[in-house]
Amino acid sequence: MSINIFVRHYWRSALVVCCILYLSFAPPSTFKKVHTVENEDKLVHLLMYAGLSFILMFDFLTHQKPKYRLLLFVLIGMIFPILMGGILEIIQSIYFAPRSGSWGDFSANSLGVIISYTIVYQLKKGKLTKPFKRF
Repeated sequence: MSINIFVRHYWRSALVVCCILYLSFAPPSTFKKVHTVENEDKLVHLLMYAGLSFILMFDFLTHQKPKYRLLLFVLIGMIFPILMGGILEIIQSIYFAPRSGSWGDFSANSLGVIISYTIVYQLKKGKLTKPFKRF
């Protein structure tokens, strides 16, 4: 797959990855004025990685041929975001001093990916769209 085709097919996914990278490595002082509640960062992690996984799966299902589809689907839509989340937590704890890696953040990332997969699976099966078909 050439770079041109990759960018054309996966530009949404690349944009979300860039946003996550910025949010992961930006200094904590960038977000000082944001009102927070206890453990809201876990919710943010869950939503970021659910969104990333959903966009990756959407892009994949839209542009890939059926050959080897299930294995690639799981690798791209689930394994990549979970590995990315784990690697970013390790990098944060080692290289970005005010930031720290957290098992809670990694768990929230992984849960977001699992929730996204469940939603995509239900959408593909038509179970989430059946109640809306009568409208």
